[in-house]
Amino acid sequence: MKKRSSKCLLVFLVIMFIFFQLVSCQKPKKYPPLSEQEVVPKGIGVNIHGNLNEQEVKQMRDAGVKYVRVDLFWNSIEKEKGHYDFGQYDKLNQILKENNIRPYYILDYSNKLYEKNHSIVTEQGRKAFGEYVKATVKRYKGQNGVWEIWNEPNLEMFWNNQPSYKDYSLLVESVAPIIKKYDESGIVVAPAISGISDTSLEWLKQLFKNEKVTADLDAISVHPYRNTKPETVLEDYGKLRRIIDKYGKKGLPIISGEWGYPVNTKTGNVTITEQKQAEFLIRMFLINASQHIPVSIWYDWRNDGLDPNNNQHNFGLLTYEYKPKQSYFALVNFNRTLKGYHFDKKLEYGQPNDYVLKFTNNKGKKVLVFWTTESNHYMSINFPSGKGKLISMMGEKQSVKWNQKQIVLKFSSAPSYLVID
Repeated sequence: MKKRSSKCLLVFLVIMFIFFQLVSCQKPKKYPPLSEQEVVPKGIGVNIHGNLNEQEVKQMRDAGVKYVRVDLFWNSIEKEKGHYDFGQYDKLNQILKENNIRPYYILDYSNKLYEKNHSIVTEQGRKAFGEYVKATVKRYKGQNGVWEIWNEPNLEMFWNNQPSYKDYSLLVESVAPIIKKYDESGIVVAPAISGISDTSLEWLKQLFKNEKVTADLDAISVHPYRNTKPETVLEDYGKLRRIIDKYGKKGLPIISGEWGYPVNTKTGNVTITEQKQAEFLIRMFLINASQHIPVSIWYDWRNDGLDPNNNQHNFGLLTYEYKPKQSYFALVNFNRTLKGYHFDKKLEYGQPNDYVLKFTNNKGKKVLVFWTTESNHYMSINFPSGKGKLISMMGEKQSVKWNQKQIVLKFSSAPSYLVID
């Protein structure tokens, strides 16, 4: 009897040992799919330069900003070989945490301790960059943020000499697995290419010749700047997706990592006033939503200087003196009106220059967002009889009712919202 009991106990202990081994080997629960960022405003972010004060971050939080994109300069962190100083970034990281804003960290650029030029082309440089990445990721892990490998490596000013796709591909191949290993909550993206032109797409094709490049990437990041209206990006996204599916990894999401329009410049024959910047900002976010772009970063949070005639100084949602522009208030209204909603579909009414996008939340409520790229006009659209609120781009509200399954809407270049009760 004692022998049988001993054997049973031994079998039980072995089973329990195996069970605990299996449990301990299970991977930690991963963050929800990137597609969940498509719910407004989960994927909305801004680019910054340097640190932020607490008041700015609170202002971002109140505006519905969920990501802050910022450089983590390698040469500022590692000034002596093997010694990493994160002092200038720790405070920013803590403030973002406290305000529930996710970091979108750019891991860049080169370091004179290891490389001669503004690039990484040696095995020594790649190994040292990998150590810097390891130290950085371990320090700021677990925040469900974005890790971007370099910025615009297809431009000479950020990676010399060009073309750089071969050396850059080796860098991504060596660094992406390190990020995955030390921060399973993070979203790993690359290459933050500048523009969606024939030249940049050819660069991307060449990059994808190294099949290992996309193995550990969660998304391809791109900067779709243009001297045309935001809607022209639709064709470019189509080209980009075909390149990714054919030469990269099919179905890999696209992130709009940097895109903006500076005030006091011209886009085509359109002068970018504060009003026009606000319109293009909202239309950019709407078009990205319609293309299932999970993260959209506006460049820039604040003007970089005081000169109103300097193009580079006028991308901000705020002036250099921290005064909110019309684009800031338009963003606040966008995030409040569409909070909890996701893009459903584009409604077609036979007018190629008119846009009517339907958004839906998890309770089945609907919002129509509409605008035109042509002159102002009225149009009747078919929609079930009902009531709701018309909200302008800047937040003015008006109660409306309609019967006969039709409603007349005024289309302008400034998007408006029809929130249906």
